[in-house]
Amino acid sequence: MTGVSRRGFLTGLTGLVGGFLVPGCGKTSSGWSDPPNNKPSSSKISPSTNQESYQLGARFADGYLAPSVLAAGFSQRAPFILLGTDGWPAIDGVPNSLQISVIHDRTIIHEDRLERHGEPGVTPYYPLVFTPQEPGDYQLLAEGVSSPYKFRVINRKETGLIQIGDLMRPVDTPTINDPRGVEPICTYHDGVCPLHDFTLTEALDAEGPTALLISTPRFCQTDVCGPALEVLLSLYQGIPGLTAIHAEVWTNEKLQSLTPAVTTYNLDFEPSLVVANSRGAVCDVLHFAMDTREVRKALRRSVN
Repeated sequence: MTGVSRRGFLTGLTGLVGGFLVPGCGKTSSGWSDPPNNKPSSSKISPSTNQESYQLGARFADGYLAPSVLAAGFSQRAPFILLGTDGWPAIDGVPNSLQISVIHDRTIIHEDRLERHGEPGVTPYYPLVFTPQEPGDYQLLAEGVSSPYKFRVINRKETGLIQIGDLMRPVDTPTINDPRGVEPICTYHDGVCPLHDFTLTEALDAEGPTALLISTPRFCQTDVCGPALEVLLSLYQGIPGLTAIHAEVWTNEKLQSLTPAVTTYNLDFEPSLVVANSRGAVCDVLHFAMDTREVRKALRRSVN
């Protein structure tokens, strides 16, 4: 990464409400900077917003506040949020959908209606899913929003993130019987979750689809990553033959080194859910924000 270490980046994510994902949370002292046309705002969440007009904010690395995670030539997902005119993330009273246009080189390249997502009580988000054909600068325009949001798309070779259609990457993730130097192997609030019986390598060698969630429930204090593990736990048994694996981000509670799962999947953020079919081919990827509806759809794609 440019200007900030992977550890510093992850620490920034887990220590803030929304981390870098809300405009204005970039840390210029460590090399982050505010995007030139994305209005800064606080990282705190307002209890309610009843503004007639909104601004757009990002729940993903948009190429300005942090190096872009969006790769040209592949289906990409970019979750957006709404900010009130006071700069606070809007929770109450936001619309159930947004009519949007994506602009590149002064041309509309994608139009859609984005549905509202998010678990009850957390900041609602609107996931944009589209396939940018070229790297460069893009804009998202939304009905009822005061100004467009600028973001960047990069060449595939500029990112090590896994893409839909790739083969899943085997990792000997920690298990209850063999923690492989990771302590604790799970920071779930109710003890070690039931997704640590097999390594990811073993899961991929078995018959059936596979889901890998990389997240750290205890050390993430945001409404973005907090419910991800709970959502997966509530859904994975409903998919025939699915083996779900959870991997932590840090090797210990000092938060000084990253687990092999994080480095293998080249993550500078969490949570990340990767879902593959029985052949090990990735059929869906959810980064940053996710809810029950999106996770359910992603898991179902593994058997379709």
